Amino acid sequence: MGVCGGRTPTERSTPTVVTASTASASVTTTASLPAAAATTCSPRRSTSGHVTCARCNDDTAGHTLCSYCFVTGCTRSLAVEEFLYGISFSCRNQQHGCDAFLLHHQMRQHERSCHHEPCFCPVPRCGFAGQTYELESHLATLHRWDVVRFRYGESFKAPVHNPAVFRCDDYGELFHILTSREGYGTALSMICIRPDNACREEFTYELKVPAGGRHRLQMQSTVWNTSLRYGIGEGSDVFLLVPDKLPGNESSSVVEVCIDKAAAGAASD
Repeated sequence: MGVCGGRTPTERSTPTVVTASTASASVTTTASLPAAAATTCSPRRSTSGHVTCARCNDDTAGHTLCSYCFVTGCTRSLAVEEFLYGISFSCRNQQHGCDAFLLHHQMRQHERSCHHEPCFCPVPRCGFAGQTYELESHLATLHRWDVVRFRYGESFKAPVHNPAVFRCDDYGELFHILTSREGYGTALSMICIRPDNACREEFTYELKVPAGGRHRLQMQSTVWNTSLRYGIGEGSDVFLLVPDKLPGNESSSVVEVCIDKAAAGAASD
């Protein structure tokens, strides 16, 4: 599966080695600055010589206040700024196998297409992260989830109450039905678990409940794409609500599902 696209502004990389040069000397040391902080937090120098980042200075009253000694009148530190721009960082996906080590502006571009970008386990408090095929194996072996294989545009039956992940045979994308209690029924919605930097692609899905019988509920919507880096949260605002006492749906154990790729024109609107 190809990767492209961007990243959220709150995500940061962690450097391992600092390599920078000044007019008088070359310096190699260890640092713990986040990659984003190295360039987005402009360094400020107080009259007492303390250097702090601009975000840590209190300028609510129109003055820059040193967060260390509380002296006003902090000014921009070009020397420290130049030093920070020379820091090299490891990719944020280093623990997932990426060995890239680049300057900050190069790293931001690299991470937009890094093939080691992970997906995260949907099971609460699990913490596992890995590529989609690793996540599929993890869910099947450790959490005993069902793995249902399907093809785009073809209907299949999926369990409602037993956790399952759906894998596309053609391209390997992973999908999952979210279930939650809403009043006197069960809310169903679909997510696609894929890396944050995956190519922008839109999927649609259709749910039919029950799979057969005289009464049937049906919904069509777009799939929510997520790596689950920050968990499921509140899930999708669009869902199919299946009443507990829907006639002909006493068991409510399966749902008929059809997942497809959205047309190129619709996905770009």
